[in-house]
Amino acid sequence: MKTSEPLSIYLVDDDQLFITSLKDQVKKMFKFETNIQTFSTGEECLKNLKNPPDIIILDYFLNSNSPNAMDGLKVLKKIMELNPETKVIMLSAQDKMEVAVNLIKFGAYDYVIKNDNVFNRLKLVISNAANSIKVAKELKNYKLMGKIAVGFFAGMIIICSIVQLFFPEVFIID
Repeated sequence: MKTSEPLSIYLVDDDQLFITSLKDQVKKMFKFETNIQTFSTGEECLKNLKNPPDIIILDYFLNSNSPNAMDGLKVLKKIMELNPETKVIMLSAQDKMEVAVNLIKFGAYDYVIKNDNVFNRLKLVISNAANSIKVAKELKNYKLMGKIAVGFFAGMIIICSIVQLFFPEVFIID
């Protein structure tokens, strides 16, 4: 994927060893530039959503360091409330279908199980999310260009109408 601006990714996991490995893997996964920030709690991530990232990789269980920490589902709901266009990829060691379905229902882009294939699966999911973001940005640009073109032509019609109204001799065709 080629974009004019770097892909912004937040990694949220309370397992420091995993999050360090994940950050290294994500950097190696892609040839395009990425801005990666890591957070050990959902609360830290939420505090940094003033400039929302393109993608958030969010662990389901976030309370190993603090029993009162928000879990991934609560953080996901808050992210979707604040920035519904952000692609949130949920991570968990659980392979329960009902957990995955519930997370998708609340706005998760995808659900990845932490197993031996986690990094391969994340590469695929992040690539898909990045491509989806690129297409959405291009579509937004095309819509903007369309609005500008419509505005230009509408302005020209208005100007021609005013000229015709006040200066009818300008449009005399022989």
